[in-house]
Amino acid sequence: MITYDIFKKENHLEILKIAKKFDIPDRKGKNSKRVVILLEKFGENKDNNKGNKEDGDREEIKGNEEILNGLMFEKFSIENIRRNPARLIFCNITDSKDLKISNELTKYNEVEVIIANEIMDKVVFKNMNKNFISLAFGFSEILNCWGMQRVKKLAIMKKNFLMAKKYKVNYIVSTFAGNIFEYKPAETLLAFGKILGMSDKESRNAVSKNYENIIKKFNDRNDENLLTDGLRVLRFGDVKREKKKYGYMFEYTQ
Repeated sequence: MITYDIFKKENHLEILKIAKKFDIPDRKGKNSKRVVILLEKFGENKDNNKGNKEDGDREEIKGNEEILNGLMFEKFSIENIRRNPARLIFCNITDSKDLKISNELTKYNEVEVIIANEIMDKVVFKNMNKNFISLAFGFSEILNCWGMQRVKKLAIMKKNFLMAKKYKVNYIVSTFAGNIFEYKPAETLLAFGKILGMSDKESRNAVSKNYENIIKKFNDRNDENLLTDGLRVLRFGDVKREKKKYGYMFEYTQ
């Protein structure tokens, strides 16, 4: 099974070293392949508004790790998102004020993943299904709070998971670790998924298989020959137009 992790870009090398210590070899003595998504907040790097394709390309590093680059938007801006087609786009909904724009941001399929810490309504989930926007559950949100605040956040996540299932929205689970203390292995995330109400199969998919749908959408967006889901250019003429990397639809498998 390929394992997936989402780390905040700062301190990611230290986190990766810790993560390797939890690797369990298979019967042949080989460790499973790990795909890591490095999240950088939009605006922290003066170059992340340039949409440099080289920054978003997959980068193989020593070992079984594969690195993808993601961009976290704390404030929604479709103009800035469209300037970064070569990065996985994450949007964060942290409080009730953000919910007012959640309906707007889910109208655009340029967004890959939403991290919601507030209960979202059915209109938002319908938009997420239509534009194949995934819902992420971050374990570090639970790890870094206590008492009634933790109970409240768990209740919100459980409600959002039920809505995601009802409206067939793709969902994932990760630590979103920003330091070595926030990192947890897949076994912990599987248990976390079950706490949110997932079955054994659903929790396994949330830490592995469901990521493939997100990466497929990302790759298809950056595939110059793919115009829309099911429509591919076999051969270009003398003039090849640059592909518009937004505004088309995808399907995903459960």
